[in-house]
Amino acid sequence: MVQKQEMNLPKMSELSGIAKKTKWLCRIHLPRILPMDPSQAAPVMKPSRKELRNLVLAIGLGGIVEYYDAFIASFAASMVWPAVFFPNVGPALSLAYSIASFGAFYLTRPLGAIVFGHYGDKLGRRTTMVWVIAAMCIGLVGVGLTPGYASIGAASILLLVVFRLLFGMGLGGEFGGGSAWITEYAAESKRRSFWNVWVTPAPIALALAALSFAAISTATGPSFLTYGWRIPFLLGGVLAIAGLATRYRLQESPMFRALRESKSVERAPMSQALKEKWKPILLLSLAWTFGGLPSILQVPFSLSYIESLGVSSQFAPVTIVAAAVVGIPLLIGGALLGDRIGRKRTILISAALSVVSVAVYFPLVNTVNTGLIVLAQVLVFGSVMVGVSVVPAWFAEQFQTRIRQSGAGLSYQLGALFSGIITVAVLPSLIVAGGGTGAAAGNVEILSLVVCAVSIVAILVMTETKGKPVV
Repeated sequence: MVQKQEMNLPKMSELSGIAKKTKWLCRIHLPRILPMDPSQAAPVMKPSRKELRNLVLAIGLGGIVEYYDAFIASFAASMVWPAVFFPNVGPALSLAYSIASFGAFYLTRPLGAIVFGHYGDKLGRRTTMVWVIAAMCIGLVGVGLTPGYASIGAASILLLVVFRLLFGMGLGGEFGGGSAWITEYAAESKRRSFWNVWVTPAPIALALAALSFAAISTATGPSFLTYGWRIPFLLGGVLAIAGLATRYRLQESPMFRALRESKSVERAPMSQALKEKWKPILLLSLAWTFGGLPSILQVPFSLSYIESLGVSSQFAPVTIVAAAVVGIPLLIGGALLGDRIGRKRTILISAALSVVSVAVYFPLVNTVNTGLIVLAQVLVFGSVMVGVSVVPAWFAEQFQTRIRQSGAGLSYQLGALFSGIITVAVLPSLIVAGGGTGAAAGNVEILSLVVCAVSIVAILVMTETKGKPVV
C-alpha cells in the first residue's frame, strides 16, 4: 500500500519568479494564422458534430506524428544510432549516448509548452497548432537527412541533437493546444474524455512505428544502417504535412472566439496560470510521470535487453506491435470509462495496474518464452494506455479558457520532463554502471516502481472534473 506523504511543493513566490524569468520567451513574434474565410471570425455559434469530428481528425493526425516520432526514434536509438553516430566507443557507452540523444527532446518540451501555450491563449488554438506541427515536421525530416558520424564526424551528433530539440519544441505545444481546442469544442458534450482521447493516440502511432521500422528493416537488409532507417522519419514528415494542411482549414475554438470578442484575453496567460494554478500544475505533472513508463522500461531499453537474452533482434519490435494492437481498445475503453466513473478514478486504476505490470515485467521477459515476453510488453503498455485515455480531458478541464492551453500544456510537459530526465540521464547511467542492460534490469524495475508510487500520491491529492462545466 502506498502511504500518502507530504510533498515539498515550491512556494508561489518561487514560481512567480520563474514566470518573470521566462517572460522573454513570450516576446517571440508568432504570426497569426488568419481564417481562410473572413466570415469564420464571427459570429460565435455552437459547433456541429461534423465540425467536432473534423477537429478530432486534425488533432489526431498531430498526435500520431507526436507518438510516431517518439517510438521510431526510440527504435533507432536502440538498434541503429549506436553504430551510425557513436561508432568509436564501447557498446554500453554508445547505447547510453544514443539514448541520451533520443531523449534530448524532453528538455525543450516544457519550453514549447511555455511559448505555444502563451500564444495559444493570446492568438488562438488554431494559429499555434499550425506552427506546432510545422516545427515537428522539420525536426522529423531533419533527423532523417542527418549524415552519420563516418561522413561529417561530431557535427552529425550536433545536428541529431538540434533536430531532436526542435522536434521537442513543437511537441511541447501539441498537447496543450489539442486538448484545449477539443475540450472547448465539446464543452457541452458528456463524452469529453472520449473526444479528447485522440489527442494522445499512442497505440496507433506505436503500431505504425514498429511495423514501418520492421518492414523497412527487412526490405533494405544490409543497407538498413546506411539509408533504410531514415525512411520512417521521412514518412513521418509526410504525415505531418498532411496534418498541417488539415488544421489550416479548421475554425477557431468557439469559446476562445467568445473570449476574444469580449476582450477578456489575458495579457500574459502563462504567467497568470503559474500565479493562479501553480499547485494543480505541479500535481498534475507528478500524477502523469508514470505515463513515461513505455519510454523508461520498454523502448528503447527493453529492445536491447531482450536482444541481450539471445532473442532475435527482429522479434523485439514484434512484441511492441502486439502491445500496440492490444492498447488501441484499452485506450478507447479507458476514455469511455473516464466518462462514466470519472477521470481521477480511471487514471488511479491505470497507475495501480502499472505497479503490478512493472513487478512482473522482468520475471516474464527473463523466461525467454516468446509468448510471455509479448505478455510482459502488453501488460505494461496496456496499463498505461488506460490512463492516457483520460489525461487530455482531465488536464484541460482543470483550467479556465483564458489560461487553458498554458496550464494544461505546461502540466503535461513537466510530467514528460520528469520521466524524460529519467530516460536521458538516470537510465543511461544505470546501463553504464552495470556494463549493459542485463545488469541494470533490477535497478530499472525499482526506478519504475518509485515513479508509479509518486504518481499515485499526486493523483489522490487532485480533484475530479467529470460533470463540471467548462468555463
